[in-house]
Amino acid sequence: MSNKVYWTMKNGQKIDVDTMDINHLRNTLKMIIRNQVRVKVSAPVKPKFVIHGEMANNFLEQMLEEDYNEEFNEF
Repeated sequence: MSNKVYWTMKNGQKIDVDTMDINHLRNTLKMIIRNQVRVKVSAPVKPKFVIHGEMANNFLEQMLEEDYNEEFNEF
């Protein structure tokens, strides 16, 4: 038994991926690839200042990771 997966279109409408025709699937994949390249190019840069302390560094890494992951959750 598989879970249903929905794609949210530009207009906000959700459609079942299993019912998408081949052209729609192809265009969706192309968009994902284009956006992946864009995200890689605009990936967050480590700060130019030094943070002292393990807790502070862990907090910063967590915040940067959350920001990065939010980009992918939009799709």
